Amino acid sequence: MGGPHDAPRRGVRRAPGGPHVRRPAARRRGSGVSGTTSWVTAELGIGLDVGSPPGSREAGAAVLDGVELGLRRNPLRAQLLVSRLLGKHVPAPVAEVLGTGHLLGDLVRDACAGRTPVVVGFAETATALGHAVAAVAGADGHQAPYLHTTRRPAPRGAQLVEFREEHSHATQQGLALLPGGLADAALHADVPLVLVDDEISTGRTAINAIRALHAVRPRSRYVVASLLDSRSEEQHRELDRVAADMGASVASVALLTGTVRTPHDVLERAAALLDRLPDPPAPGGAPVPVTRRTLVLPAGLPTLAAHGWDAGCERLLSDAVGAAAGSLPVHRDARTLVLGDEEFMYLPQRLAAALGGEVRTSTTTRSPAAVVDVPGYPLRTVLRFPATEDPGRTAFAYNVAPSGRPDPGNAPGFDDVVLVSDAPEGGHTDVLLGLLAASARRSVHLVRVRAAGAA
Repeated sequence: MGGPHDAPRRGVRRAPGGPHVRRPAARRRGSGVSGTTSWVTAELGIGLDVGSPPGSREAGAAVLDGVELGLRRNPLRAQLLVSRLLGKHVPAPVAEVLGTGHLLGDLVRDACAGRTPVVVGFAETATALGHAVAAVAGADGHQAPYLHTTRRPAPRGAQLVEFREEHSHATQQGLALLPGGLADAALHADVPLVLVDDEISTGRTAINAIRALHAVRPRSRYVVASLLDSRSEEQHRELDRVAADMGASVASVALLTGTVRTPHDVLERAAALLDRLPDPPAPGGAPVPVTRRTLVLPAGLPTLAAHGWDAGCERLLSDAVGAAAGSLPVHRDARTLVLGDEEFMYLPQRLAAALGGEVRTSTTTRSPAAVVDVPGYPLRTVLRFPATEDPGRTAFAYNVAPSGRPDPGNAPGFDDVVLVSDAPEGGHTDVLLGLLAASARRSVHLVRVRAAGAA
């Protein structure tokens, strides 16, 4: 494994988002990090120790309080490490979400030693994180080519590069490369390849991805980047051996390193605890007004980076979200949430940034997790609904409905909620909109995003 790298250089141009992007301020240790007791620790004896790697202490200090222990509904793993700076399960200030990705991108740029890499983000949680990393990972601090894995159906004619995420509730994911497309061209360039995930726990997903991608286009340098790396020394060495066997080297960079301590019977204890938990209440507020509008993207701008993304896409996106933000009737002094939809994270985050003020962002997810409305637990409320892109399965939105406790934690509730989705027409979003209308205090707005020429 490549060692940690020097602290990021100063004076590098910041990525798109302008004044609405900021690096998280350094915090003192608090809930969810070393030396504190969370609800999961008290109930199951799971411990989490988090610190900053030597080469990224300045960057890591800014996000040290950003990880909390949750509880999965997954028989393979009990604990869920919940990031408060990812914009997924926990609504977070969008400026800090994007800024956190840029901090990681600075480390990636240094690891690539003056070469512009191709960056690959992992679905569904790290699609936007990968975008933010790529935005500053180029050799000059500018945009690097980017694409992300997907669990969506591949378009006809695409080359599939699939691999397993072994501990996940949805184990299969991969890349869908369109011949002659941006992603296809980027992957075949002789440059370092960067894999971005929010958390690396065992390294098996990274190993599976590197093997699959190396079979498509062998290369000599890989970088594995994450917000939190909790691998053991032996797991680090395993990744080194895999890369060496392929004639490549691999470096790992992370804002935080950590150790998760679990009792030997944690899976049995977690299953028993899950059986005892009551079902969370459904939102019971009087429905607020719902508006609907469509954002048609300019030609050449895809809704997702699953098939590739470059600096031209960034420029088009900046113009599109700037115009869309001006048409949304939300108040700068309101508590506003912009909610993305599963893999569709980055465009909603950029729209949230364009709105300005202290707008927060989070995203729906296919990840089932325990919800407990008590202090010291990160997931306080949940909305359950048919997934907008596939109504045959269930999706979730955590911490959008307000907590019923005096100390609401991560679920204070919102005045205005903006749902941004590229889901198909035909009522796929109606159930979710109804739940949002019963959760918000003032208004709900659907922004349905369409690529140019799409039906």
